[in-house]
Amino acid sequence: MSLLHIISFSILLFLLGLTIVLVRRQLLFILMGLEIMINGVVLIFIGAGQYWGSANGQVISLFIMLVAGSELAITLLIAMLSYRYLKTTRIDNLNQLSDRLNKENELL
Repeated sequence: MSLLHIISFSILLFLLGLTIVLVRRQLLFILMGLEIMINGVVLIFIGAGQYWGSANGQVISLFIMLVAGSELAITLLIAMLSYRYLKTTRIDNLNQLSDRLNKENELL
C-alpha cells in the first residue's frame, strides 16, 4: 500500500471517530469514538515509519497505545461510577453529579 492510501484511511478513521464523539451523547460511545480517533493517528505514525524505513513510528504508536489504555481505564471507572450513582451514562445528565454532593462531599 502506498502512503497516500494509508493517510486517506487514517483520515477516514479519524473523521469517523470525530463524528461519533460529536453526535452521540452516551459516555461509552464517546469513548469508542476517541479510541477510533487514536487508532487513526497511530495508523498514520506506523504508515509514515514504514514509508521512510524507520521504526520511530512504531515506537511512538506504542507509547500512544499505552496512554490510550490508561485513559480507557480511568474513563471506564468514571462511567461505572456515574451509572452506579446516577443510573445514567448520558453526558447531558452528568452535570447533576455536582448537585448530588452533600455537605461532606459524599454522594447521596
